[in-house]
Amino acid sequence: MILRVARRRMPAGYTMVAIVIFIAILTILIAAVGPSIGTIMRREREEELLFRGKQYARAIALFQRRYGRYPMALKELYVNRPRTVRHLWKDPMCNCDNWKLLIQGQPDSTPFLNQNVDPSNRPPSTYLHLFPTPTPVGFVAGPGEEKNVGPIVGVRSRVHQEALREWRGRRFYDEWRFIV
Repeated sequence: MILRVARRRMPAGYTMVAIVIFIAILTILIAAVGPSIGTIMRREREEELLFRGKQYARAIALFQRRYGRYPMALKELYVNRPRTVRHLWKDPMCNCDNWKLLIQGQPDSTPFLNQNVDPSNRPPSTYLHLFPTPTPVGFVAGPGEEKNVGPIVGVRSRVHQEALREWRGRRFYDEWRFIV
């Protein structure tokens, strides 16, 4: 005698319906969590921008104390021995090496003296006396590097995007200046 085992077959289509429901629930969860993950990542990049900008400002100040002059390129901070910076950082907002260099004597290279007064609205003659005349030193920029017209006293990001938070009274990344 051959025993046949009766198999119960599920009606076709239930598995497919279960998969579609699972994918719909997963999509809703991703849509709910996605923006908050994006905000967390952007906040992390802002913190990294602050850290790297402050590191550059400290390195420029240390370079000035060691060598008696400001660097003509960021590369000088790393190339000259002893080094004043561990490595050359990228701008975390665009993940590029394209920092805006703040040149001594330029209007955007002055520190924020009064948070209520916008220094960019002042005529240049009101604060040029704050900086000594630079000693010209020849530093040849490599291929792809921006040539400077003077010594570097700080850096800032080139990304013009509103930040999640305010730093020193400024709301945009390209307004966050890191100056000696």
